[in-house]
Amino acid sequence: MTRWVVERMETALDRFQLGPVSLDLSPGSAVAVLGPSGAGKTTLLRTLAGFLHPRQGRILRDGVDISRWLPEERGLGYVPQGLGLFPQRTVARNIRYPLEIRNASDAESRTRELLERFHLSALADRYPSRLSGGEQQRVAIARALAAGPSLVVWDEPWQGLDVVARYELGQVLHDLRETDRIPMVVVTHDPSLAFSVADSFLVLHEGRVRDQCDATALLRAPSDAFAARFVGFENVYDADALRGGAPGSFRTWLRQWAGPEGIAFASPDPSAVAPGGPLWDTVVRSARPGPTGVTIESRCDELLVTLRVAPPVTPPLPAPGTRLRFSLRPESLLALGPGASRGVAI
Repeated sequence: MTRWVVERMETALDRFQLGPVSLDLSPGSAVAVLGPSGAGKTTLLRTLAGFLHPRQGRILRDGVDISRWLPEERGLGYVPQGLGLFPQRTVARNIRYPLEIRNASDAESRTRELLERFHLSALADRYPSRLSGGEQQRVAIARALAAGPSLVVWDEPWQGLDVVARYELGQVLHDLRETDRIPMVVVTHDPSLAFSVADSFLVLHEGRVRDQCDATALLRAPSDAFAARFVGFENVYDADALRGGAPGSFRTWLRQWAGPEGIAFASPDPSAVAPGGPLWDTVVRSARPGPTGVTIESRCDELLVTLRVAPPVTPPLPAPGTRLRFSLRPESLLALGPGASRGVAI
């Protein structure tokens, strides 16, 4: 089993600077890379894959510095956004491509094996344009595995897939970790699949590492508004959103508990007013039922606030314009940013 280590890697691309980034990718590990657009996620993957060279730091494979090696020399499978399938090649020929350029003697048998493994045998002679999104994803990962990589890096694997295809692809990624023991670095904006696959998270912001932690730490203490929304907080306000507000207003009250990056809190239940916190009036904008109860979008002091009434749901649903009242205890608030107070109950 191969171990990859990234030591304080920095990459410069035009005026953009990424890093330093450090990773320890042991066999079977999976890192989810998070961050808003322009954070440097794709730049990180392209540097690992060898399409960009680091300006500083090292990429080690079993202790060997491969920072300047060509992509085809690294033993790494890279799946870019858009998948990069060859439109003029059939499914089988797409998968066989990495084996062809290496003149592998077992190219035919290895291709058949991958077609069977990813349930693509019946589609072997089709072209990518005649495949569904989930089928194209399976072809892309089969091609990435054709050359026997010791690391897989994947940019937005679940993009544009329906529910069934996302589930099937999630099972494929689990299999890579558990059976093949291949470490993965995955860029994703999908929280549910990230938490189901990854054991650690790297949060980037404007090329810098904002956070690096396991799932529990990310859930309990997201570093900024982006990470808070990613882990599922529906009420997230950055520093800009909290500016202004009259004395005694909801906005002003939140600001006194906020960190440098803002504040987040779970959706309060207006039907269960909690003691120990101030009461706030809000106006309903919409209400929609679901498995977790009724989700209510409302406006309080010009801030959009999400409320949730726990099941069972008793009709009628609150109509737009209805006034409701909710409460928040200070200990239920999560301050965001470096040096912010932690310990929100979730």
